[in-house]
Amino acid sequence: MKPQKAIKKYLERYGEMELLHRPKLACKYRHVACIPACDELETLPETLTSMSLAEEAEKSLVIVVLNGRIDGSEKVHQANEQLANWLRGKARLSSDPIAEGRFQGMGLILVDRYSQGYRLPPNQGVGLARKIAADLALAWIEDGYIESPWVHSTDADVQVPKNYWRRPSRFPLGCAAVIYPFVHVPEGDALQRRALACYDAFLRQYVDGLQQAGSPYAFQTIGSLICFRHDAYARVRGIPKRQAGEDFYLLNKLAKVGRVETLTGDPIRLSGRTSGRVPFGTGMAIGKIRDHLIKGIPYEVYDPRIFTALKYWLDALALAAKSGKFDDLRQALEDAPKPFGPVLRQAIDSLGYLEPVKAAIAAVQGKVLHKRLHDWHDGFRTLKLIHALRDEGLGTRALDPTMESDLSPQAH
Repeated sequence: MKPQKAIKKYLERYGEMELLHRPKLACKYRHVACIPACDELETLPETLTSMSLAEEAEKSLVIVVLNGRIDGSEKVHQANEQLANWLRGKARLSSDPIAEGRFQGMGLILVDRYSQGYRLPPNQGVGLARKIAADLALAWIEDGYIESPWVHSTDADVQVPKNYWRRPSRFPLGCAAVIYPFVHVPEGDALQRRALACYDAFLRQYVDGLQQAGSPYAFQTIGSLICFRHDAYARVRGIPKRQAGEDFYLLNKLAKVGRVETLTGDPIRLSGRTSGRVPFGTGMAIGKIRDHLIKGIPYEVYDPRIFTALKYWLDALALAAKSGKFDDLRQALEDAPKPFGPVLRQAIDSLGYLEPVKAAIAAVQGKVLHKRLHDWHDGFRTLKLIHALRDEGLGTRALDPTMESDLSPQAH
């Protein structure tokens, strides 16, 4: 489907209700970023300030969707109200549900999904809030108010580098998304800092392992780091409306319509705080790791042999895609040496991965087959295989203290 047709279809069929009420903007912008915010009074002001100090900030627009669920606590609702009042004062915003103003010279949109009558349903959260912001960005790009086709997506507790706004522009049309590099900023006591160092090491080990295995899904899937093309976003029907993990599933879809590249250079600085606002993610992970460390339980990571086994599987898939013969896949799995071969074959059988590959080979050949297998064995199925390889015997191992990430300022 052509980009313009995909965008039109998305806006008409899949866009959120805010699109029907979007105002005309007061001026035109070059760049746009989206931030979901909930109970972020302590952090969002600093995030917005860092964005306003980046190059070309005066030509940039930040869309903040301030949100709370209908069943949220009164404490969260009060914090959201306080933040809204602060933003309205600082950016001279009206009380409209979608209000435009200026924050330290940078454009700012505040979307009200926090006040009574506008709150999110009980089963919704950050995914829907992020989607509302991205849908508005897409629509305003199509309306001609935003020049760049790139939509930044970040969070309310980050510090962005000076060249944040300009960096994605050098990537060609075939790139669907880019991922910014990152560092975690230590917070809390020594135990919390060590928990953060462990989690940081896990994130990097996982992507490094995928890269060594040759996976096309070897990139970080942290919502604070993403920037995607608006047309690619429309083609994959937007951000999944999940309470957590929406960033993983969005990138999983984007990788099927274009490349996902990782940027180099100055990183985005991520908060190292604990949090229980979403079912999983950085804040929740740090809290759990800290609890384990208090009890003297070592932090476990995937055994590196898992990624070696994954490479044997991906190599077998590539061989079958090239030859168009299912028997070549089977033979490659049989030839995989111990301890990888037996565990890999057991994991593949337990997941039922052979039949879809066999069906794909029977249906198509050549580049189409390669693309179909690439799309089928995506980041989610890769993760399922990694878990199966772990459970079938390759297991986990305690993180070597020397492998914990160095989060000192001198390291970055």
